[in-house]
Amino acid sequence: EQFDIVLDERTVEAVFAGDECAENRKSASTLVKCLAQAAKKTLIDFKDSIVKESPKNTSTDGDVHPLTSYVGNYIKYLMDYQSSLKLIFQESSNGDGTKSGLVSEISGLIHAVETNLDVKAKQYKDHALGILFLMNNINYIVRSIRSSEAKDLVGDDWIQRRRRTVQQHATQYKRVAWGKVLDCLSAQGLTSSVGSATEGIAGSVGSIGSHSSTTSTSVIKARFKSFNKQFEEVCQTQMNWAIPDKELRDNLILAVAEVLLPAYRSFLKRFGPLVENSHHASKYMKYTPEALEQTLGNLFAKKLPQ
Repeated sequence: EQFDIVLDERTVEAVFAGDECAENRKSASTLVKCLAQAAKKTLIDFKDSIVKESPKNTSTDGDVHPLTSYVGNYIKYLMDYQSSLKLIFQESSNGDGTKSGLVSEISGLIHAVETNLDVKAKQYKDHALGILFLMNNINYIVRSIRSSEAKDLVGDDWIQRRRRTVQQHATQYKRVAWGKVLDCLSAQGLTSSVGSATEGIAGSVGSIGSHSSTTSTSVIKARFKSFNKQFEEVCQTQMNWAIPDKELRDNLILAVAEVLLPAYRSFLKRFGPLVENSHHASKYMKYTPEALEQTLGNLFAKKLPQ
């Protein structure tokens, strides 16, 4: 800010013109250089503090980390002094031009945050939560940059690359968090049993068919029971996780629903008839597709605006 004030006087040469002001001009010029060096050192020290920030300091719900929000706000603050920063880093960019010097500094701050976040994400025992943490934080960085003048410095390509990174984290989360649930809806290992069960139900294979029917129905019941357990555990856990960006939250829930609901409907249609007439059928076929969808809507609800 002090450097900005000096520059607003529109050059030391203009203010201290003439031979009689030579000494003052020299002193002012030295002051400007000192202020520029102080500004550079401030950014260097800040970047070092980001790198050294404890990796064990993580949020329990995968929310945006205070370090991320602080750096995002800091970059916005720097943009209030963009004209001064351009002059400072033009001087230190060794002829590469204004843009490369300042962009390098901004990119360095962001890279330091991302490196720290990667280490923090590895501290989570639940891999899916670590992925969610990265998704939330990178998304916050992108939104912060897009909403400030920094977007013109880093460029659209940089923003698009980070948005793809957010999407990659979302896809990875879906695979890691919901893989076991979806495995329960696989027909693998059930197809031949269902054939025997169908024959048994039709009474076409006598006592052997009847035994196969009992075994197959038991296997299907176990699969439904396993699905219920896995689904409920995931939902119960992730109700307490956070996605503060409502659009991101809604899109992620929709992405899960677009995979889970068709798989459940298919499983229900194919194997449901073997269970629906059995004793306590509702114990195994607990959910309609509509009930699943409604339950998914409760995910990441901990910090939703009231």
